[in-house]
Amino acid sequence: MANKDYPRGLQVYGELLQATEYKLSSGYAQDLFIGDPVLQIGTGRDVNIYGGTGPLCGSIIGIYDSNKVPLNYWDSGHSGEGYVLVADHPDQLFVAQGDGLVSYLDEDDSHGNILLVSGSGSTVNYRSGWELDDSDTGDTAAASPIRLIRAVDAPDNTIETANADWIVRINNHQNTAGVVGVGV
Repeated sequence: MANKDYPRGLQVYGELLQATEYKLSSGYAQDLFIGDPVLQIGTGRDVNIYGGTGPLCGSIIGIYDSNKVPLNYWDSGHSGEGYVLVADHPDQLFVAQGDGLVSYLDEDDSHGNILLVSGSGSTVNYRSGWELDDSDTGDTAAASPIRLIRAVDAPDNTIETANADWIVRINNHQNTAGVVGVGV
């Protein structure tokens, strides 16, 4: 049976270890969704959407306007400041879906590093469009943002096919050093 194509960025897996509130600058002009990977900018509590390279801070788990009223997503046309709640503990586990565009991940890819690919978030389910880059297998660079832990063990999750779900953690975290190679 084919896996469901349900991109959702980095969704917290298991216990939430830590969440920190970060600020969006006034007139932040990019859509943000639950599950979007973000990076901290400057020395304060400001964040931007991840750009595809460099270290990550965490994944958005909540979005609020300037009055701390929850929003489904941050619209790029939103005016005023806002806030995001970010799962940002370096040991936090997440679930992410492989993109399955070129190749597919298998068990041999577990404990390796991998890249993320951006996708458009959904204004229907308010989830991120970010996915794992299945074609980036065998990556051992410490700068790679994501470390594969293992495939999600579920009857409706078939590895070595498109859109398989994987348990991952941030490898290149802004508060820790990345892991080089496979294993650990």
